[in-house]
Amino acid sequence: MTQTSSKHVETDGNVIRLWAELEHRTKVTPAMLHSINKEGRLISVSDAWLAKLGYTREEVIGRPSSDFLTPESRAYAIKEVLPAFFKSGRIDDAEYQMVCKSGQIIDVLLSAVLDDSSPEIGGVSLAVVTDVTALKTVERQLAVSEARYRGLVEDQSELVSLATPDGVLRFVNHAYARHYGLPPGEMIGKNLFDFVPEDSRAAVAAHLQHVCRVDHSVEDENQVILPNGETRWMAWRNRALTDDSGHVVAIHSVARDIDDRVAAEQRLKESEARYRLLADHGTDMVFQLDRDLVRRYVSPACREILGYEPEELIGNKPMSLAHPDERPQVILAFQALLNGRFERQSIINRFRHRDGHWIWVEAQLKALKDPKTGMPSGIIGTLRDVTARKAIEDELQDANRRLQALAEQDGLTGLSNRRFFDHALLREAGRAREDKTNLALLMIDVDWFKAFNDCYGHPAGDKCLQRIGAAIQHIVNRPSDVAARYGGEEFAVLLPDTDEPAAAAIAEQIRQAVLELAIEHRVSPNQKATISVGAAASAGGAVTEVAALLQNADRALYRAKENGRNKVARSAALQI
Repeated sequence: MTQTSSKHVETDGNVIRLWAELEHRTKVTPAMLHSINKEGRLISVSDAWLAKLGYTREEVIGRPSSDFLTPESRAYAIKEVLPAFFKSGRIDDAEYQMVCKSGQIIDVLLSAVLDDSSPEIGGVSLAVVTDVTALKTVERQLAVSEARYRGLVEDQSELVSLATPDGVLRFVNHAYARHYGLPPGEMIGKNLFDFVPEDSRAAVAAHLQHVCRVDHSVEDENQVILPNGETRWMAWRNRALTDDSGHVVAIHSVARDIDDRVAAEQRLKESEARYRLLADHGTDMVFQLDRDLVRRYVSPACREILGYEPEELIGNKPMSLAHPDERPQVILAFQALLNGRFERQSIINRFRHRDGHWIWVEAQLKALKDPKTGMPSGIIGTLRDVTARKAIEDELQDANRRLQALAEQDGLTGLSNRRFFDHALLREAGRAREDKTNLALLMIDVDWFKAFNDCYGHPAGDKCLQRIGAAIQHIVNRPSDVAARYGGEEFAVLLPDTDEPAAAAIAEQIRQAVLELAIEHRVSPNQKATISVGAAASAGGAVTEVAALLQNADRALYRAKENGRNKVARSAALQI
């Protein structure tokens, strides 16, 4: 104990004993703990506290605890946290930044209580410090990523929105709000059907119902009514977003105003001059191909989209700019129009920009027909750069894939969860029935696990399950095998194309591997954590119903427990 702290302790033997007891309790704990006296000086710190900050006990005892905070955190503590602490007698998860001896700054959560139960020492603050630097780093990175994503959405010329399945708008970007002539805040909460002509609402509702039933984006075109009464044609690409349970929670929409395009298609029937005027002033690149797929016209928008002058593209074929991986699909789309199979096509593929980089483009194609013969004579189309939109869609798809993976995984052990296992069991049973192959099932239970939890606590129980799960996964490693946490302390293993003797041998390997973990279990007769395993399989390739296979494996597990646990029992051995 330092000279500074000694000033606040009388020589009374009872007081010295109290200090010694407090210091001993604080030092030996594995948590980051410290105690301060009523003057804010450290009187005891745990070993974990010293290890995290890099100090020796002699360097910190007697110093103000605020010495180890950043200036910002020190000011925050003095101004806000400490007044509330001395008023209530406790702090819960105060966010501070502490400075290590090396100069490194770490983020921490501090919880403390004021212990004034010992008047001899004038009141002591007992604090628990939790290092959350990694969590804060992830949170900051996530905030940057979210801001970047929102920036991408807000920078789009397309109209981007999120709506509930019944059409209530929850988010619109600035382009969406500008299109309707309203501030973004006034759009939130409105129903998109308020902007759809009455005679089109039934068709739009049917379209959205279809979107909610499929797992891909769906395109649609319809008219909308602006607040000033004007109607506009819009092209929509809608996708349903689902939660972990597969329920639709929102519809993500990307739209663009195609009123000019629709009007242009009508005017094309009347005047080529009007068509050319529209094409030359549109933001989409308009092009015309003959039957040999040679460009005969390209609008000036090609400068912004592809970096070429119109004269450089006319007389060439579009396949020369298409990405090699997508060139076949581009050719097939053109051929489908020229042979009369389709009148319209929409394709998304990569084109090489003049400066050499690849961009994603969306082409809306329409077959041109000879007025005399009615046969396709060429193709007219529009092209637009959708690189940014494609990136957003790819991010959403990737997020959905990650969510799907999480939905199939047990959060504690990393093995498959019960839901995934049940699906796999039905699938493999059907396959075994069709291929006339064996299918084996192991049911595994951790012996005396409730007693383990009662003795060591639930955190230790969780760690025990994690280590046992890892041991199971290490042995059950064929691509077709499935290891799952079946529930609580019970595991299950599915072994396709495996008979019962082979399954029992694998079960024995697992039992031995768990035993070799040597997880202390004082309540167990073995003094170690052990498992009991029941093995069952369809015999000789014969078909076994799922319910029967589960029942046989469960009966075998029960027999393994009856025989003293830490055993493997086979279903066949139970048959008399």
